[in-house]
Amino acid sequence: MPQSKILVDTNAYLRLAKTIRLLLFMPFGDNEYCLYILPELNDELGNRKLQSKFPWVEEVEYAENRKHFPIISRKQKKSVEDTFEHVWEYVQTDLPGPSRVDAWYIAYAYELGIPVVTDDQDMTELAIAFEAQVMPTLEMLKIMLDSGHVDMGQIDGLCQYWYHIGDLPAKFKADYDRLFPSK
Repeated sequence: MPQSKILVDTNAYLRLAKTIRLLLFMPFGDNEYCLYILPELNDELGNRKLQSKFPWVEEVEYAENRKHFPIISRKQKKSVEDTFEHVWEYVQTDLPGPSRVDAWYIAYAYELGIPVVTDDQDMTELAIAFEAQVMPTLEMLKIMLDSGHVDMGQIDGLCQYWYHIGDLPAKFKADYDRLFPSK
């Protein structure tokens, strides 16, 4: 069975990678879900501000795990590049907020027909504008739970940690109540 690829943007990666190991390039569930980042995320993590806030990203385990990217054909690469140009133009003229990396994620998601995990509301709005699939981090955790990749204790521990550090995803309460109603 082919993999069901899912892209993970920067904020979702930073929220999940430390707790769910190894986060990327590890198929799980009957649908063979597999999480990927884009090479541009590694460039973004080179930012000194992010490195000082998340020093663990440079540890070998995480750096090695971030070396796997979705494999695409030349034709797909060209389509992604063309779509990126349109997405980036839209950002510059109509929706300031998303970064160039966000625009790359939306271009890949659109052209490959795969979802991107993000809690960034500007990026979500951009995905909607381009009819790209997007899901919040909690929805990804629900897929992981249903696939037996994580358990509810891990999810609750992660959510408590986000609360403790003041980094709850946008729409956290509504998404949590919708996805985990028995809690």
